[in-house]
Amino acid sequence: MSDSVPPPSRLARDSAVVGAATVASRLLGFARDVLIARLLGGGPVADAFLAALRLPNLVRRVLGEGGLNAPFVPLYLAIKTERGTAEASRFAGEAAGQFGLLLLVLVALGELFAPWLVLALAGGFADEPATLELAARYTRLMLPFLLLTTLAALLAALLNAEKRFTVAALAPALMNAILLGVLLALHLAGTAPEEAARWLALAVSLTGLAHLAMILWALRAIGLPRPSLRWSPEMTRLLRTGGATLLAASAAQLVLLVATQIASVETGAVAALYYADRVFQLPLGFVGVAMGTVVLSDMAAAADRDGPDAMLGRALALGLALALPAATALVALAEPIVSVLFEHGRFDAADRARTAAALAAFGLGLPFAIAAKVFGQVYFARRRPRLPLVSGGLAVLVTMLAGFVSIAGGSPAAQGAALAATLAFVAQALLLGIALIRDGVWRPSPANLRPIAAAFGASLLMLAALVWLHGLLASPLAPDRPILQRVGGLGLLCLGGLAAYAAAGWVLGAFGALPLRKRRG
Repeated sequence: MSDSVPPPSRLARDSAVVGAATVASRLLGFARDVLIARLLGGGPVADAFLAALRLPNLVRRVLGEGGLNAPFVPLYLAIKTERGTAEASRFAGEAAGQFGLLLLVLVALGELFAPWLVLALAGGFADEPATLELAARYTRLMLPFLLLTTLAALLAALLNAEKRFTVAALAPALMNAILLGVLLALHLAGTAPEEAARWLALAVSLTGLAHLAMILWALRAIGLPRPSLRWSPEMTRLLRTGGATLLAASAAQLVLLVATQIASVETGAVAALYYADRVFQLPLGFVGVAMGTVVLSDMAAAADRDGPDAMLGRALALGLALALPAATALVALAEPIVSVLFEHGRFDAADRARTAAALAAFGLGLPFAIAAKVFGQVYFARRRPRLPLVSGGLAVLVTMLAGFVSIAGGSPAAQGAALAATLAFVAQALLLGIALIRDGVWRPSPANLRPIAAAFGASLLMLAALVWLHGLLASPLAPDRPILQRVGGLGLLCLGGLAAYAAAGWVLGAFGALPLRKRRG
């Protein structure tokens, strides 16, 4: 076996470590957001804090979960192979020094122009000066996070290049655990929303410091690169290839930033959109791990003996077999999900209605977001990010236009923003899918479309089961019932829907084409 392709056992182990760490981070992050909703509710303070949090979340999702690996790791390893470890370490030092200086300047500018930065994220705050002032204050407290966590992500890519995955993978979970601890302390102390949001904003930057410290500690085993401001041809190559890759990979997050801008015209809508997005990110994140394993590892190593067409068909079938039932549940159970998870403390019935409407709208877009992720990974594996970049730009444009039409038509802001994002995912998936067919990479056929149709049929049967079960469990799910009873009712709903989908999918053949037993090298 070639040295460039890891043994299957090690690949499986490393994938399991990264996948488990990602799942842990998502679950801790979700628990964090449940407590934020309980502590801040869905009013102006929550709007201000969560609008300010959008930028750190963008950086964390794109960079903190491996976004710098694709541009940095191949270049670093090429230098190490051709010129030795010392030259590769020098390149890593140049990257750290140049990125650090650039980020320091950007953070300083952000501190000076924080109100304008907030308006770029949530322009509707221009008519709410008190909310704008709070958001600018929270933004200033969070901005150091961008410097700290981006440097940490770059150095984590160095760890990944040296096949040391564990610490880098666990770092996002550690960051969410720190915020969760701060939230619990603030909740137990009965802290008022405005003061609690200020402490949370400061804690966001502290998590960036913890992230960087954790990566620096792990780097002791291979040696810390010495930061340098020298500009080399390798830095030019890094920026040229890395910029396009990062922009393409961040398309979904840019769509959500635009959606936040749309929602900011209505009080409480930014918070509702954020909470709905966090529920939406759970299935999206889980399926993203599966897609990273199925598509990137196989296609990058060219190990699929059936060819990229068959592999892509199976990957799409797997993604939609997971996404379609999740989307069905998000649409059918939006109200009970939001009520059970968030309707506590300062989060009231009006907040629930806004958030549930946005969640149902997001749910409609989940299968298309997964399809776009599958299609995009094919281009990333081939180091051709141009079309994903173009499709990402189209998605942002569609979000803007659809959001404008929705708001002009009088739709609730949070629901309209989520629907705009869903239309963006549809446009992105269609563009990438049509391009793959045009280029001959993917040839849809009855063989690879049959399991997708079966998954769709099983999801419709699951929907009928969920509607029936929801009627039976309406009383235990009522907001005035004890929390354990409501959680149990929601759990029964989810288990019943899952059982219905599994049975229907087995009968219809939704799982027959999935690569569940084809992972031996």
